Amino acid sequence: MSIPATTAELADEERDWDLSTKAGWFQMAQAPPRTRPPAHTIAEIEAMPAPERLRYNHLRAGWHANLGPIRTPALGAVLDELDEIVGANMQDGEKVKPAAVLDALPGLGKSTAAVAFARGFHRDQIDLYGPTVGAGDGAWQRVPVVHLGLTSHTTMRSLNSMLCRFYGLPGSDRGTAQSLAHRAAECVAACKTRLIVVDDVHFLDMNRRDGREVANHFKWLANTFPVTFVFVGVGLHARGLLDEGFTGADAALSQTARRWTVVNLEPFETRTKAGRATWRQLILAIERDLVLAHTRRGTLAELSDYLFARSSGHFASLMSLIGRGCYRAIKTGTEALSVDLLDGVRIDQAAETARAGITAALDTRPPAPLDPTTKRTRRQRAA
Repeated sequence: MSIPATTAELADEERDWDLSTKAGWFQMAQAPPRTRPPAHTIAEIEAMPAPERLRYNHLRAGWHANLGPIRTPALGAVLDELDEIVGANMQDGEKVKPAAVLDALPGLGKSTAAVAFARGFHRDQIDLYGPTVGAGDGAWQRVPVVHLGLTSHTTMRSLNSMLCRFYGLPGSDRGTAQSLAHRAAECVAACKTRLIVVDDVHFLDMNRRDGREVANHFKWLANTFPVTFVFVGVGLHARGLLDEGFTGADAALSQTARRWTVVNLEPFETRTKAGRATWRQLILAIERDLVLAHTRRGTLAELSDYLFARSSGHFASLMSLIGRGCYRAIKTGTEALSVDLLDGVRIDQAAETARAGITAALDTRPPAPLDPTTKRTRRQRAA
């Protein structure tokens, strides 16, 4: 890959699309994978003219900021479960299609997982049926997926407005909740939309009237739209969304709990041998994608425990640390990640707060088992 020579070429590498609009979603879904920047030695980087080196370093910063998604066992399980739920939802129009709920702690990559699944589904639908619905002047663009993100002030009307805005309908901010819903339903039917991803569902407060109305409106939408909903959020069961606000014995009255299938994305852990192996494989996968002049095989894997302590096993925190660390390594000319360099990189407060406790736990972890022939631990042999 050559280094972009013009401002326009460099701007093409910055994919600032808006997934809450049809145009932005299609840009993302149909974009080719990013091309890895070429690797150069320190001498080659230093020999670059200043403008070329600036562009090269900018390109690497964009690459490191967008690593992944990496198909770990947990992510693979989530994608397989979503595929099973959505793929089996071939019910006729008069039947309600069960929804999927991706529920996980913050920073584990649930939104990334949902988008990755929806992107693959979008492409499969286009491959199966083609880019249009109908023929001639009456043809519509096929829109397999709609992506919405809720806010803390979402109402039934604003939700319907978001749906209309996604399709680019004029006047999407005008009309009653009912009229906007019917306009959206017409687009869903005409464009053969089959999947609607609703992110940040935890913003709905079941203690407020607006929250309960929106939650109930989802049932109406599921009854009206021939689509599968995938809801994404944090602690949705604890917030009462699956029970529709019912408590105690009344919880059995909830239709939602019978229609929504919960899919969990579990955090990484290093307490077990399998967990440590999975974490190490993740670090090795990230290491393979780094474009730093001094990175060698195993450099990042040697920092496995340190990276877990810094990120508390949360993917978003880990990738912030890696991305910012790479930026600092490039800026300072060290061109490698190390404990000394990463110690100076600040990330999210939750990870920083958890760091001390996790480090202490790792320090007290039993040593690796002795090799019976050499009487050395595996860590000692690796060293």
